Amino acid sequence: MQFHFSLYSSVLLIFFSQGIVFTFLLLKKAFLKRDKPAAWLGVYVFLSSLYLLPWMLGFAGWYSLQPYRDIMFYAAFQQLFLIGPVMYFYTQSLLNPSFRLRKKNLLHLLPALAYTLYRLVIFTADKIILHKYYFYGDQRDKGLDTWYQVAGFASMLLYFLLSLKYYILYRKLILQTTSFADSLLFGWIKKYLLAIFTMQLLWLTFFLFFPG
Repeated sequence: MQFHFSLYSSVLLIFFSQGIVFTFLLLKKAFLKRDKPAAWLGVYVFLSSLYLLPWMLGFAGWYSLQPYRDIMFYAAFQQLFLIGPVMYFYTQSLLNPSFRLRKKNLLHLLPALAYTLYRLVIFTADKIILHKYYFYGDQRDKGLDTWYQVAGFASMLLYFLLSLKYYILYRKLILQTTSFADSLLFGWIKKYLLAIFTMQLLWLTFFLFFPG
């Protein structure tokens, strides 16, 4: 398998590998202990790990050789419209033990589904019908298109705000109804949301100063 170990690909490989290990541990905990928040967090960590793949494999030389180039072009590694809803579902599952994924929640997944269908159409046209690069005539990865990266960032920011709003409402309710609210305020939630916000600021900074 092609993998050129450069400084960038090696560093990203470390982060990607850690993400996959934590995904496995979280999903194992979710299965053994029927821990729904762990399951949502496992999915979130997995999606975040996949987010690194285009850069990690790109620095490892996958865009320069076949069949690796086609894998990079047609596999939708970055599911930016899915990361936000999963973050929101994780927050709700932590604060509301009765949270279930109901039909109305599925509406949050429609943008991710639409994007997946869009990528499927591109694959079908190029590889099955036309047998040539038509949509990929410019040889640029669709997953790294500016419109998708900006729209994905906007989606994640929106769901961060929804998660923050859900937490604030929960905190307000708990303070009004219990005498031991401090033990129920989930300091972890505050740290987790702060970490998400910090990562989004870092993403915005890199996008503005290093748009390429």
